[in-house]
This record gives sequence, structure tokens and C-alpha cells, in this order.
Amino acid sequence: ALLGRVPNRTPATLPGYVRRRIKERVYPALYPDPGSQVDGEVLSGMSRRELAVLDWFEDEAYTLTKVDVTFDEGSEWEPGESSEPVDAYLDPKVVMAYVFTSPRDLHGEWDYEEFRQVHLESYVVMCEEFAEDVKHNDLPGDDEVDEVE
Repeated sequence: ALLGRVPNRTPATLPGYVRRRIKERVYPALYPDPGSQVDGEVLSGMSRRELAVLDWFEDEAYTLTKVDVTFDEGSEWEPGESSEPVDAYLDPKVVMAYVFTSPRDLHGEWDYEEFRQVHLESYVVMCEEFAEDVKHNDLPGDDEVDEVE
């Protein structure tokens, strides 16, 4: 709903982080926790504009952070090649995650099944509305930078 398509997804585990509830929100936050790990997916094959949409959506409550993940056995993640030096944000070999910056707003474990059953429908509507709002703004266009893996 947010991007208008589903990017390539590869199952992975992020060690050293935990997924928590955010006060008064239905979506989760990643936060550093040395003894924990988060199972999720690495998204790839996104355009520069799609990355900019995600940046705008996640806003200042999150910091885009380079992370090390472990890919699930049998997964086929192709990080792509970068022929010249680029910043980590656009480097197809680097995995980045949006890490929440306000621990005082976190409480308890986030429950995917609860989210799916209770909140998913309204969350999709919110994402569709956000996508419509940013459709005609001045975010970088897909023609400015080729697709990023």
C-alpha cells in the first residue's frame, strides 16, 4: 500500500535488537537490545524514490542504521554490485534498518498476530492515504537514480 508494490523480500534475523510496542501506536519499533534478535525480512530492489518514501514515512522518530543480519538457511539474497563508491544508503550490499530513538515511548512486546487481526486493515488504509499524499511532492524521482538492490 505504501509503495504501490511489494519489493523483493528475503527472510533474515537481526541480532542485537528487539521489536517493541510504541505507546499509542499499532506498529512496532526496532530498538537495540544485545541479548535479543528480531526475525524479519530484508527488502531489496527498491528505487531511490521508494527509499525516500520510506524515509519520509518513518520520520524523525527513527534513525536509518547500518545493521548486520543473518540470512535464513536456503534464502537467496542477491545484494547486487556497486561498481563505484556510494554512501551506505544506496549501496546494494549494505542492509539498513529504521531504529527507534525514543526508549521512553516503548512498552512491551509487539504482537504480529494481534496487529494482523485487529489493526492491519486500518493500517493499510493509513499507508494508502500517506502514499497518495506523497505522490506529487518533490521526493527524488525514479529517473534520478537507477533501481537500488
